[in-house]
Amino acid sequence: MLAPVVMISACGLLLLGLQNKYSNIISAIRELNEEKRELKLTEELNKFQVRRLKSIEKQVGQLLRRARLNKNSILNLYTGMIFFMLTSLFIALRDLGLLFKGELFPLILFLVGTAFVFSGTVFAYLEVRISFRVVQFEVEEE
Repeated sequence: MLAPVVMISACGLLLLGLQNKYSNIISAIRELNEEKRELKLTEELNKFQVRRLKSIEKQVGQLLRRARLNKNSILNLYTGMIFFMLTSLFIALRDLGLLFKGELFPLILFLVGTAFVFSGTVFAYLEVRISFRVVQFEVEEE
């Protein structure tokens, strides 16, 4: 009964950081879109403004990709948590004698939850791999 609780806590800690990062990415996208709108309202763009507009469009594309990966990571971790909660529930019901005897069903639920946590971690890994590119591109453009 302890393993699902530990996994729920671990997922909670991971989610705390991922949701903060997701919020920051979304804020950056909104800020860049606002800057893009302002530039597009300008009647005639100079060279710098044209370059900046192209840079913003590329950055927004990369940030959207990061946001998508981060969102997938968050959703997978939440799904894993649901399976860990179900595991705990079925273990408790089994121990109280209200449900079947056996270890297989709670074990399957736990393994499915672990698979979701694994896939969520893979999405987080992929997001971190591309996160530096946005900053690198912006620095190179300046």
